[in-house]
Amino acid sequence: MTSSTTNNKITLPQDGLSVHQVFSQQNGYTYDDVIILPGQINFDVDSVELKTKLTKTIELSVPLVSSPMDTVTEANMAINMALLGGIGIIHYNNTKEEQAAEVRKVKRFKNGFITDPVTLSPNHALEMDVNMAVVYSYGLMLC
Repeated sequence: MTSSTTNNKITLPQDGLSVHQVFSQQNGYTYDDVIILPGQINFDVDSVELKTKLTKTIELSVPLVSSPMDTVTEANMAINMALLGGIGIIHYNNTKEEQAAEVRKVKRFKNGFITDPVTLSPNHALEMDVNMAVVYSYGLMLC
């Protein structure tokens, strides 16, 4: 089936368009314009490649980028975006020193390692350990 254009308005056939037709028409579509039917693909899911280049030298495994807004991307978001294959752009709504500290946190991160441990001496009471765990939102590791 083919689609027709009337007065700059696209008329779609009842059962939709093929991927080739969608991408060859040079039209823009929004999220609400596209319905993907389950079980209607003719390729293996493992053959889908999501890698894309952000710059000439930076390749992302997943095309996801978090916004460089102070309410969105600081070190924690940038770390988690990287773990998922994307990238988090650290915002610049702070001093150069604060921004550099956020970047250092990201670069220092080692998955599975505690990078900023809070330590207590053997003389601290267990009650203080529990209170600190609540204040700092971390689990306890007693040795």
